[in-house]
Amino acid sequence: MTWRRNRSAGVLLVALLLGAAGVSRGAVAPLTPDKKVEQKGEPSGSREEFHLAVAKLLKDPEFLDKNNTFKKGTKMYRLFDSYLRDTLSDPAVIDFLYTSVKENAAHVTDFDAFGKALVGDYAVRGLTRLSEREFQELLRVMNVMADRLPERDCANMLRPGSAFDYHWLELLPLEDAQVYLRLTRKALIAEITRSPRLPANSKEQTSVAYQALFAEIKRRLPPEKLEQFGRVWGKPEAAQDGELCWGYRVLLSGILDLPAEPRRWMLREYANLLRPRE
Repeated sequence: MTWRRNRSAGVLLVALLLGAAGVSRGAVAPLTPDKKVEQKGEPSGSREEFHLAVAKLLKDPEFLDKNNTFKKGTKMYRLFDSYLRDTLSDPAVIDFLYTSVKENAAHVTDFDAFGKALVGDYAVRGLTRLSEREFQELLRVMNVMADRLPERDCANMLRPGSAFDYHWLELLPLEDAQVYLRLTRKALIAEITRSPRLPANSKEQTSVAYQALFAEIKRRLPPEKLEQFGRVWGKPEAAQDGELCWGYRVLLSGILDLPAEPRRWMLREYANLLRPRE
């Protein structure tokens, strides 16, 4: 089988990337690809043929429309169209898709679910490869989103096993939605290409960062709210939706409002909490 002769396979393999869950992990673990181990023959298409197949798909308006989360005429349609084109024009992404398909085509029965899990996992892992400035900007956008989401959606975004709904981006100012897509795409590519991760703090830097964050939160919350904040993050799985979403906003706002050096160290610490085991 070649990619040129089997266009439907090319559509499926590219679409599995574009249907991926977005990145939203404040406390969310990535899904794990569900692999079936029944071995079958590998597709025989070459890497070059796969690149040509993807390039051809990018010239197909029907394919792009089908994989655009948003309807024509909405404010997000053109922005998401650009996101799809930019993502699928990147040689590193195409190679990643090709390798993933070659390695898993023989034993994965649900490529849609596999693709969503795989790309969601890689994008979350890649967050720790963003620069400090970029990671700070992503947290700022997530803080805006958490403030605008209904409490149930905000809380579900933070719970283990949840998936990001791209339609939530419609709640953001267009420039913030653009920032979100740009940074999550960059995180995915950074993970694929194994860019350097943010450096870890020293013990002293971590200690200073936490002390500064606690002081900032204590400054802005009355005693009863400070106690509530401690309960939320002491046992987040038991928190009500409104409490969890409120606690998330307080946490992000506290980090973003820190003085420069403690904020830098707290960003590193936050990123380190997302750092995967390697």
